Amino acid sequence: MKKITVVKSSGQEEPFSWQNVYDSARQVGATREIAVEIADRVASSRRERITTAEIRRQVDRLLRQADPKLAMRFSLPEAMRRLGPTGFPFESYVGRIFEAQGFKVKIGTHLQGRCVQHEVDFLAWNDELLYIGECKYHNKRGIKVDLPTALMYAARFDDLEKGEFAQKKIQAGRRVKSMMVTNTEFTQEAIKYFDCIGKSLWGWKHPIHRGIERMIDEEGIYPITILPSCRPGRLIEIFSKKRLMLARDVLEVEAKDLGLSLRVMDQIKKEAQELFGSKIN
Repeated sequence: MKKITVVKSSGQEEPFSWQNVYDSARQVGATREIAVEIADRVASSRRERITTAEIRRQVDRLLRQADPKLAMRFSLPEAMRRLGPTGFPFESYVGRIFEAQGFKVKIGTHLQGRCVQHEVDFLAWNDELLYIGECKYHNKRGIKVDLPTALMYAARFDDLEKGEFAQKKIQAGRRVKSMMVTNTEFTQEAIKYFDCIGKSLWGWKHPIHRGIERMIDEEGIYPITILPSCRPGRLIEIFSKKRLMLARDVLEVEAKDLGLSLRVMDQIKKEAQELFGSKIN
């Protein structure tokens, strides 16, 4: 196999890894045979330099040829970035994740901290636990939540946890936890700092084995933007306003409820059925 140099989005270069391509295909459910074929096809490129974006496009195309469901699952990182350009759809999506886990959720509220009032992205609670949550959304590839950002959010969380609202919940016997959620990764310094002060981070590949991407895949809580027809624009605005942020939500609504044509709604439902391997009458 000839040597191929991979250029990452950061500009950093590294040798091409057949194993990485194989693992990427396997992680989204491809059989060993399909994963080997895809890795071999990408490795057979005649080019000496290739970008990670080009590799992703090749893998996506080959997965789509094998099974549309595999390609949709592979597109999860991009689907998360399409929950924009503002952060509100991402906040709504995070709220739906917590609701799917049995929590009650309130999106976008104001709470009085010990010192000042804060706008809070979401509250999620059950009988035993209250999460005070902030979302950090990025729509560009390769950006990580760094230490300065973590320090800023930690200060807000500290003030909120000492405020009257949180203290009353604690006195009533409910645990209160602060959590920053992102659709991307955290730097090691940000993780180290939040671990040190006892606050929670939830994002891509963090916590290890319990990152947001793993929860989404294991529980089937895919964002609606994973469906090929659901691109940023009017459709996402319609679904976001109705808080229909999960791909599986579209299987429970009708075109007339959203003001969409039957043709558009039928295509969206078809894609959802392919993703979940289900059929509806």
